[in-house]
Amino acid sequence: MPTASRPRARRMRNSCAGRMRNRYLPAFGVTRWRLYSRAMRLTTRYILRQLVIALVLGTTALMVLLWLIHSLRFFDAFINKGLSVGTFLKLTVLLMPGFLTFFLPIALFGVILFVYNRMTADRELMVLQSSGLSRWRVGSPALLLAGVLTAVGFYLTLDAVPRLESAFNALHFEIRHEITKLALTEGAFTEVSDTLTIYVRDSTERGDLEGLIIHDSRDPDAEVTITARRGALVYDHDQPRVMMVNGVRQERDRETGRVSFLFFDSHAMPIAASDAESVVRVPETRERSTWDLLTLQEGERMASNAPYLFTERNVRRARMEAHLRLAKPLSNLAFALVGLGALLSGEFNRSGRNTRVAVAVVVVVLAQAAVLGAGNLARTDLLYLPLLYVGPLGSMALGLWWMLRYPRPGGAARS
Repeated sequence: MPTASRPRARRMRNSCAGRMRNRYLPAFGVTRWRLYSRAMRLTTRYILRQLVIALVLGTTALMVLLWLIHSLRFFDAFINKGLSVGTFLKLTVLLMPGFLTFFLPIALFGVILFVYNRMTADRELMVLQSSGLSRWRVGSPALLLAGVLTAVGFYLTLDAVPRLESAFNALHFEIRHEITKLALTEGAFTEVSDTLTIYVRDSTERGDLEGLIIHDSRDPDAEVTITARRGALVYDHDQPRVMMVNGVRQERDRETGRVSFLFFDSHAMPIAASDAESVVRVPETRERSTWDLLTLQEGERMASNAPYLFTERNVRRARMEAHLRLAKPLSNLAFALVGLGALLSGEFNRSGRNTRVAVAVVVVVLAQAAVLGAGNLARTDLLYLPLLYVGPLGSMALGLWWMLRYPRPGGAARS
């Protein structure tokens, strides 16, 4: 090749190499970033799936156990008082979301310890951190789940649980004070209320009742016991009454202890409260809206159809309940940070982080105890209301300190 043509050939090669570099290197960088992003999504999805599966299984088992324990309260009404299956299930299920707000943060904390500790034992966590992932990136699935559960917790405590509590109390009040919802069971003592008990030996196909015993202590001055050979349950203006024939009425004066007897051929006894004031249901603190709990004042009526007024003690309980609803959901995020800080911070150790895990468990237990103790103190004085937030915010601060204070695992070895 002539000497004059060599610089031209060199310029052509340099120009072609520059075009190739400008064309393919950006594409290679974009591809590498896409691969990295896809790997991060797969890692996040993998950890999040493990957390969700463990949380669903653990929470379901715990709620079933709580339902079995809670349903024992209504077995007597279901077996002896003719309570229907649908009403029994409704009564036992309505309060389950209230228990869920208390146990869900603890279940999340246990699931985080289980999943990340298993990943540590299987060396999965060491591989992820050795590839350059920070502890925040590895713990982001747990924090994402904790954020979702915190939002769910606020919905439950501020809206769903008060409405379900109100429905439960209304249904329980109706069953307790309306005999029309129940049936007089043969061979058993039926407690219509705390002051009225009815025993029926047998009942016929026509609806007649045989062998009646009624104990009535609704009168504060006397106790009445009635025995009758036969009777029937009738309704007069939607008010249930027991019509009895051939019986004896025994009345004992509470003050003197004197007993009087009355033999009758026919006698009718109302078995539902006839006084309208005595059957008024006053909403409890837990079933009121959060806005009402924060704004009600001493001297206001508890209900529009009730003569009762709010006292200073009622106002303190209302304020405590409102702030407790705001503090409970924060435990989801706080306990998640404590669990992540115990397992992800510090240097890698083949023997595990048993000491820090034990400290985390103690912190969670103390945080829950602090919330309960602060609630009891706030009932006596509103100055203790800020203590309701000490447990969640204190455990959250400890988790953040663990995550920020200790060096990233493997950092000291690389340096």
